Amino acid sequence: MSDPARKPVVLILIGVFWPGNDSSGPNQSVRALCQLLGDRFEFRILASVGPKGTDTRLAQIGVWHDLGFAKFCYLPVNRWRARGIVAVLRETDHDILMLNSVWDRWFTLPALIARKLPGGNRAPAVLSTRGEFSAAALGLHAPRKSLYLKILKASGLLGGVTLHVTSPIEQSDVRRAFPRQPIFQANDMQALPAAGPVLPKMPGDPLQLVFVGRISPIKGLDRALAALALVEHRVDLAIYGPIDDAEYWRQCEKLIAALPPHIDARHLGEIANHAISEMLTRKHVLLLPSLSENFGYSIFEALAAACPVIIGEDTPWKDLQR
Repeated sequence: MSDPARKPVVLILIGVFWPGNDSSGPNQSVRALCQLLGDRFEFRILASVGPKGTDTRLAQIGVWHDLGFAKFCYLPVNRWRARGIVAVLRETDHDILMLNSVWDRWFTLPALIARKLPGGNRAPAVLSTRGEFSAAALGLHAPRKSLYLKILKASGLLGGVTLHVTSPIEQSDVRRAFPRQPIFQANDMQALPAAGPVLPKMPGDPLQLVFVGRISPIKGLDRALAALALVEHRVDLAIYGPIDDAEYWRQCEKLIAALPPHIDARHLGEIANHAISEMLTRKHVLLLPSLSENFGYSIFEALAAACPVIIGEDTPWKDLQR
């Protein structure tokens, strides 16, 4: 007989997770989900021990740490990680498996394979697509993604998997790619930070712009830098975010080097999520001309901090004047 007091266990696999790394929108969404529904579900989170491209150990590997709203376990960032995922899936009793990103070969793909192995836990799985099927997102590395999707569909690995989207637009995008797969829509969850004062701009002061996001083609940093090259007044651009694509960052560095002397653009590395709201109160405008956004947490945080935004046209943030 099942224990009526037992909470259903949700096992979440995500590439990076706070406190080791909190730079991604999905990270914040997962954290908010656990905090808001922790009284109804037991959440367990499996993540990499550190940011992409580093071997930094930010917590003990292979043990469950209790955050209060969830328990999490870090895996090493190496080629044996897939084995660790298969082992955790077998050893951790769970009622729901939650995956993040269709393209994640380090977490999502091993987990989908593990579900089909003999003795694997075939609990229902939810796979969040995280805006990966917009036209702009699919256009990046298109041949590789097309081949991967064909293999994924033909393999049967998506049996028992429901795709999670966060808006009607995303649902249409995902439906085109997966005509027969179950899909449900649930909006992103995020606590509203306190708004700060609007930063005044005095005559002669440089315009304080900020870019917050992964250094990746989808985020449009190159578009921002190309636009700044045409500006005739003093501008300071602070760039925050992990370098997700080294070759793309080299292209951006060339654009930065070619900027006129009155335009100062600097990459300041990553910024902890808890520090973003206060930082935004010291900026005049968030500049984020993304090619596509599933939600756009930095846009949300800027508006909540009373910082105006200049963003790409292909985001869910429409009719901003109203």
